[in-house]
Amino acid sequence: MAAVTILVAAIMVAVYQLELSRTFNNGVRQMVCLVEGPGCGEQTWVDADRPEEPEEYEWGGGNSNALENESLAMHGAEQRGWTDTEWGCLKNLWSAISHWDHTLVNPTTGEHGISGFNPARHGSMPSGFPDSPSVQIDWGLDHIAQEHGTPCVAWAYWEDTRTY
Repeated sequence: MAAVTILVAAIMVAVYQLELSRTFNNGVRQMVCLVEGPGCGEQTWVDADRPEEPEEYEWGGGNSNALENESLAMHGAEQRGWTDTEWGCLKNLWSAISHWDHTLVNPTTGEHGISGFNPARHGSMPSGFPDSPSVQIDWGLDHIAQEHGTPCVAWAYWEDTRTY
């Protein structure tokens, strides 16, 4: 054990004397600057290579009613006996799809509203759907019951396919 300790100490002294630690530290600093940038000085070679910030998409007009919409859905789910775990799955599903934004129109997928109604998959949009969180929630709960049985089955399907 003493021989190993002496050998490790000798290696550390050699590394210190050869300034390998400084070379290693500079290499690590360059990698960190490449990935994150902060603390790299004012202008570095990294700045030219750093990609632009990704665009942020706002599909709806803002969602100041998210908590109200979630509360409506919780009440509807409770009426179907979907509490505890089933409610958690429904909350995960619609949070992922719409962030509870009843004004959502996703330009990529074509989904509308809280429950992600897609005319290409689901047919004609129910009357009042675009403007009514309660119509969207009722449609979504009915759709889950008919197509999947429960929110947890729908959530598992969505995790695999990004549709439900």
